[in-house]
Amino acid sequence: MGTMVDDLIAWLDHTFSQEGWHVSLLASVQDLTAAQAAWVPAPERNSIWRIVDHVSLWKEEGARRLAGQPPRPSGWAKAHDWLPLDQVSEERWQAAVERLRRAHGAVRASLAAMSDGDLRAPGPGSSEPRLATVTGLIAHDSYHCGQICYLRALLGVPAKVW
Repeated sequence: MGTMVDDLIAWLDHTFSQEGWHVSLLASVQDLTAAQAAWVPAPERNSIWRIVDHVSLWKEEGARRLAGQPPRPSGWAKAHDWLPLDQVSEERWQAAVERLRRAHGAVRASLAAMSDGDLRAPGPGSSEPRLATVTGLIAHDSYHCGQICYLRALLGVPAKVW
């Protein structure tokens, strides 16, 4: 039997990139063009691309917190999250997907460096155990993966499950 850290890494990886009975977050963004990723179904709605940027940002923040950094100051997210796309190009879209991969790797690395006891302890500047950060990131990936799959369906480009 593995440790809780081992189990969480497996869960994190499964949600992010492994085949299963559901689409993984990484599979949900595969084989999309930049134009498809930037498409919005209606004004004031988000594109797949903006969702990817949002998830990447919070994975990066989660990795920071798991590595022992305190949460960012109040107002930080408003200045850095849900930003409009400044340019749509295939290169920039691929860079956004690569950022998502790197952010996942950073969460994974921060988690792998922890013990089960570290997971139960709150991080700096927080009253919640680090376990809440990890499970929150997993749930966040799943939530936004569902949004991405829905947007793909509206585009007529279903995600591949297997």
